[in-house]
Amino acid sequence: MRFSFTYIILFLVGVIKFNTVLAGNLQNSQQIDSLITARMNDIYENPDQSIAYGLSVYQDSKTSNVLKIRALMLMSLGYTSKRDYQKALKYIIKANELSSDSDSQTLKTRILFSTGILYQQLKIYDKSIEYMEKIEQVSLMPSLRDSIDIQITLANSYIVKGFIYKDNLNCDIALEYFDKGVREYEKFNTAKHNANLSIIYYNKGNCYILLSEYGNAKNSFNRSIGLAKLDKANSLISFAQKGLAEVYTLEGNYQDAINLLQKALETSKNVGDLVLNLGIYKGLFENYLALNQWDEYQKYYDLYLKTQLAVKISERNSVSDSIDENSKLQNEKITVIQNQFQNRLKWIIVTVFIIGMIVVLLEIKSRKRIKILQKTVEKTQNLKSNLEMK
Repeated sequence: MRFSFTYIILFLVGVIKFNTVLAGNLQNSQQIDSLITARMNDIYENPDQSIAYGLSVYQDSKTSNVLKIRALMLMSLGYTSKRDYQKALKYIIKANELSSDSDSQTLKTRILFSTGILYQQLKIYDKSIEYMEKIEQVSLMPSLRDSIDIQITLANSYIVKGFIYKDNLNCDIALEYFDKGVREYEKFNTAKHNANLSIIYYNKGNCYILLSEYGNAKNSFNRSIGLAKLDKANSLISFAQKGLAEVYTLEGNYQDAINLLQKALETSKNVGDLVLNLGIYKGLFENYLALNQWDEYQKYYDLYLKTQLAVKISERNSVSDSIDENSKLQNEKITVIQNQFQNRLKWIIVTVFIIGMIVVLLEIKSRKRIKILQKTVEKTQNLKSNLEMK
């Protein structure tokens, strides 16, 4: 099952701090910046509050440009967590426009990454990879090679590429990018990135399942659980437990799988992630079925169907957003081509007009010369006639 979108957002949160100096109001600026960061870290539980706060900061005329950009990014993140990708794109595009006058490559790179994540969620993979490769180009600039913020964003871009290749069942390539991301993280204080590393190992575990490498899969899921526990990230713990239970099921250890899935269900009871719940219910009814425990099978099968309906409704809305965004991109390309054609046509018309005018002027000039010559000839002939008569 595709990894829940919510935890990709972890790669957007809390790794970059911007300088937000307001002339004569430094303390207030720092307070706002801290509140934005706090709202980002609370985005899963209270997206609406985060969006409302971001809007209030953005609309405040006294707010600096950098804080306005941060507020727009917060709003985009909030809408992403609500799966409203259209609005998420709207606000990240505004942030990109506002950052055009900024000298901060860190800020611009962060926006590139946020935009790439949204395209990845919309499954417009080529566009997402395009943004991730732009980040790689920026990170190779000599002046930015020592920037921790840029290099962490580079690490995250590798992970997103890993997600994309995993979603397309290219697990060998996906594992290469996951390992690249881990190696980048190892250059820094990895304790600050336990949640992100947990996500990486969870996805590595899923890849190993697809490759039927169950030993490596169990190691990856256990590593994911351990890292998630360090951050007390219940949702990540539940995802990794679900993944490990899937390995137990494939190995025929149905009761062990059930025990672990029940733990995952208890751990995630306050998370409210439909995709996570769907995976847990599916694992439970399949394992109860394997043990011929019909009552439990029916209970979790019904919960699975109910949750599946809710997920389909949500995904239908996401597909609609994806179609709209693809149409928008195609229209933009058509507009560019039309503009190019119109510009070329204008130049051709202007060139033809100029050439025509030159030809006309030369023709007029030529006719004038002919008339002058004719008059000269006539005068000469008249003069000659007059001389002969004399």
